[in-house]
Amino acid sequence: MKHIGRCLCGEVQFLIKKEIQVIYHCHCSLCRKQSGTGANAATLINEKHFEWSCNTEIIKTFKKNTGFTCCFCKYCGSPVPNKVGNTEFVWIPLGLLDEIPTVTQRLGFCLHSKSSWAPIISFDQEYIDLPTQQELEHYFRSL
Repeated sequence: MKHIGRCLCGEVQFLIKKEIQVIYHCHCSLCRKQSGTGANAATLINEKHFEWSCNTEIIKTFKKNTGFTCCFCKYCGSPVPNKVGNTEFVWIPLGLLDEIPTVTQRLGFCLHSKSSWAPIISFDQEYIDLPTQQELEHYFRSL
């Protein structure tokens, strides 16, 4: 299965060459601000399964001195995929996908930061803070 994703204006496009089965919602304040919602809905994909289908020069980046990185389309402002630090993962905002993936596992991150007005979502695994690198690799490893 392949997934095609694109920003709001369609200028940023990408391809995921793997089925997406695990997703997460992160409720930390950075993800809320970056997404403008109660939680960031995303997945992580091994970079070998990810491919840009556009000129990446239209992607702009904001990086906090803590390392938190936000990439976005310079035309429409949509958040777009970005490499996660020095890992093999690429962060994928789920709202950019053209088709809904077949999700088998939902994770909840940073639930201590959840806003009281955000909807309650049923998770298969919940984390008060962020999971460890080993836990992330367990859920999102490349098969």
